[in-house]
Amino acid sequence: MTSLPLPPAALAPDTSRRLRELAERWEHAGAAERANYQLYLIELCEAIGVTRPRPAATGDRIADAQAYQFEFAIKTTTRDGTIATNYIDLYKAGCFALEAKDSDDGATTTKLLTKAFGQVSNYAKDLNERPPYILVLDVGKSLIVWDRWSGSYGGFHLGTRIDLRTLDRSPDTVALLRDIWTDPAVRDPRRHAQAITVEIAGLLGELASTLEQRGHDPERVARFLIRCVFSMFAEDVKLLPDTSFKRLLDAVLPSGPDAFVAAAQGLWQAMDAGAMFGYHRLLRFNGHFFANAEALPLERAELELLRRAAEADWSAVEPSIFGTLLVRALSAEERHRLGAEYTPRDFIERLVRPTVEEPVRERWGAVQAEVMQLRETGKAADKKRAESRLLEFHAWLRGLRILDPACGCVPTSVEIRVSALE
Repeated sequence: MTSLPLPPAALAPDTSRRLRELAERWEHAGAAERANYQLYLIELCEAIGVTRPRPAATGDRIADAQAYQFEFAIKTTTRDGTIATNYIDLYKAGCFALEAKDSDDGATTTKLLTKAFGQVSNYAKDLNERPPYILVLDVGKSLIVWDRWSGSYGGFHLGTRIDLRTLDRSPDTVALLRDIWTDPAVRDPRRHAQAITVEIAGLLGELASTLEQRGHDPERVARFLIRCVFSMFAEDVKLLPDTSFKRLLDAVLPSGPDAFVAAAQGLWQAMDAGAMFGYHRLLRFNGHFFANAEALPLERAELELLRRAAEADWSAVEPSIFGTLLVRALSAEERHRLGAEYTPRDFIERLVRPTVEEPVRERWGAVQAEVMQLRETGKAADKKRAESRLLEFHAWLRGLRILDPACGCVPTSVEIRVSALE
């Protein structure tokens, strides 16, 4: 199976030495953002072995798609409609946008870095194409990393904090930084998921074809396969204990079709009821697919195909494979009754992110900033006000309702409660 890039087992001696010298050189540097951040980043690039930023170019001399420079200018529209020019501290097109701060250790550090995150995430929206990573640098101390592989960068608290003072002992972190600077796409988990999904789809397609050639109805085959698929997914996300489905397949392989039918139906009946299976009590899996626990008799070659499919990391498989099987398993009448038309994830995100997720996150960001300012004062009254603002936002979020006027193919309106963020 395809996997994400593996980090080196250890850093090369020269790289480790350069990183150690970099940490020692900046250990006692005073806080002076403008004087320090460009020099530090140049030295960091040299230490990890990536190209340093190029001299600045403006106007027709450089296109956004080729940019790699300090103080990259972008045009932004302010709330009152005027056009302003802002500057990204370091921008590399197709890779990252970075905002730098240089703080003295103390209570204001988190506030500064949170503000920097807000700045760089807003700047990213005004670029021709949002980069896969945004970074916040606290010069010589830490680098916080956010990616948008899931569609958005998320909030400040979702960033991964890298201790720059210990890079000489962190080969996996150095590998990550090199990839962010040179080839961020190798870190895209969707690439991994797509590769696995293509391979899995081939195995399941082959299994479905052999079952249909032996005379099984295509709809029964699809229903059977979706039970198998969900079982493999459930054990890889730990909803089923002790690799139950893989162990079942291993146990019945020598015995043949009848043993598989009895064992699989026993597992699925236990999943439907939340009953004991072996020496484990299973969670109850509601929904109609396990209410019908029919297992088709599989020949040895078919069992081996299913076992090969079970070897995959199903937690990384694209949801499209579930949707395709679901649509195939239901008749046209059932699909209409249940509203079960599969909508690809990209289509859903294209609508949900700008209309729901981004406005909620923008509001949350404003509340976070206000709360942090109130807590910074150290006054009891301000701390109480900060707690009150958090509770107000929490109450608003819990009461938020989203109207979906067309759920699947059923022309009726539904309301969906959005659960509270912790």
